[in-house]
Amino acid sequence: MLATSQFIVPTQMRSFAASEKELKHRMKTVNNIRKITKAMKMVATSKMKADLKRLLDGKNFGVSSVDMMFASDKYMKDRAPNAPSDPAELIVALTSDKGMCGSINAGIIRNVRDYINENGR
Repeated sequence: MLATSQFIVPTQMRSFAASEKELKHRMKTVNNIRKITKAMKMVATSKMKADLKRLLDGKNFGVSSVDMMFASDKYMKDRAPNAPSDPAELIVALTSDKGMCGSINAGIIRNVRDYINENGR
């Protein structure tokens, strides 16, 4: 005759209730991580603002430089093809790979998509 206690697999007892000291330590750790994350977000935001300012400052740089080059150089002027009356547009969407800027990238893509939908191109 076999006793049922032979087939019982011994298991380690685990206490899921943590002590008050461990809970306080965990809460402090979580709060410190939260503070670090907030600081990282602020740094990323300030860097992104600086990048956007530089982008806006240089936005119109070079827009008319190609036309000026063709107009000032006689050789280029003679070789320049006739410009079509309705030139095609080239859209270059610039996104960022800096930290925590997914919403900015999504906004850029959304604006490009809306522009294309509005202009039917």
